[in-house]
Amino acid sequence: MRGIAFAVGSIGAVLFAALAAPGCGGGDEGSTFGPGGGSGGGDGGGCVGFGCDPSNEGGRPGCEGLECQQVTCSGGAKTTLTGRVFDPAGKVPLYNVVVYVANRELEPIATGPTCDRCDGNVSGKPIALTSTDANGDFRLEDVPADTDFPLVMQIGKWRRKVTIPKVAACQSVAASPDLTRLPRNRTEGDIPRIALTTGSADPLECLLRKIGLDGSEFGTAGSEARVHLFTGGSTPPSTATSSFDGGGAFAQASSLWGSRAELEKYDIVMLSCEGGEHQAAKPEAARQALYDYAKTGGRVFTSHFHHYWFSNSPVPEVKAIASWTNDFTCQGAGCTFEAEPAKDVVVNATVNSSFAKGAAMKKWLKNTQSLTGPGETLPIQEARHNVNAVTANALSWMTIQNPAAGNKVAHEYVSFNTPVGAPDDQVCGRVVYSDLHVGAGDTTGAPFPNGCVTPDMTPQQKALEFMLFDLSSCIQKDDKPPVLPK
Repeated sequence: MRGIAFAVGSIGAVLFAALAAPGCGGGDEGSTFGPGGGSGGGDGGGCVGFGCDPSNEGGRPGCEGLECQQVTCSGGAKTTLTGRVFDPAGKVPLYNVVVYVANRELEPIATGPTCDRCDGNVSGKPIALTSTDANGDFRLEDVPADTDFPLVMQIGKWRRKVTIPKVAACQSVAASPDLTRLPRNRTEGDIPRIALTTGSADPLECLLRKIGLDGSEFGTAGSEARVHLFTGGSTPPSTATSSFDGGGAFAQASSLWGSRAELEKYDIVMLSCEGGEHQAAKPEAARQALYDYAKTGGRVFTSHFHHYWFSNSPVPEVKAIASWTNDFTCQGAGCTFEAEPAKDVVVNATVNSSFAKGAAMKKWLKNTQSLTGPGETLPIQEARHNVNAVTANALSWMTIQNPAAGNKVAHEYVSFNTPVGAPDDQVCGRVVYSDLHVGAGDTTGAPFPNGCVTPDMTPQQKALEFMLFDLSSCIQKDDKPPVLPK
């Protein structure tokens, strides 16, 4: 578990203030929180040493706001908050969510592509900060004692701030699970603005409902809803993915990806498999616009036949991130893996644990009871084989051996940061490609939302939830352990 992080400059400022002007300050102009009111005690040790001055109505010389409620305990004890962070539905724990105590008002989150680096700053001048592990658990030490305080949970542009009832000095308290989930709607916190194109083969919109977003957060382009639905291609033709049940027609997907300016209205773009490549709807200008959106900080998730954006990209570096194929098929009795398998065909995927986040994903999937295949593999339906290999500019998260192709390896989840090939300190965006249908069995063919019929997540959908929140997160070199912001 990573511990609390204090900026070196903040510690220096505290030491300087202690020498120059003893006493607990009332906070800088614009500070949300006033000085603390008491030194704290508790059975765990009481107020002693640096960081606690009982004569100073709150402790630390030169402190600001809730810093004045941080105490140093005897015997190595800490005033500690523990908990587990969940998705908006409150069902699935989440990995690598930043958890912190804010000491100032949070700043608004900008909409559209932004270069959010993991080594940057989070809003609110945190005084205690950590992140969740592969269980979704966190341990936040040196939280303010004997006073209510704001707790912020954030991953990318998902953010919720709640109030934690006071923790006795030098004691450890577990946060209520209802408080430690991400927001379900705009009134509870920040949700990234998502553009989602529908498709007859993979109803990703149903997955977002399972993650826990309220129905009020689904709408059409121009609405206040955080998820805007667009009509993608359909093979075979279908009207079920073009409108809400009872009305509300979706704009065409081409009106979204046909313009970089339209794409830049969104933080995340999700493209559901359309049952075919539908190349005519994806001209070169659109393929260039999608990459230009991603390389300036946009996040893109694509499914199956949307490999066309990359396998036929006008940008050579993008096209070269993988070895692409459409050739492998399986026919006749005994087939266990096909290019277009029946929906009841299940294959078992191996999670790549050779890099830090891949190892965390495997542990997380095990913790969520998803690795139920032989040898801790992930059972998936509607797997495809469109990627033979990835290059150094991409990561492969999950693979399957394809007996229809002489047991060649098919790569089922691939990610890459953008601009492709840029130095690590200059990348801003991220793309995920899923070569499987994550929404297998989720729709009856009725318009949204009534077509979404399965209430619980399958193992492969949990894997996508991991990838979706990782897609949302800050940018860093993804084969390294996650970096905490400041």
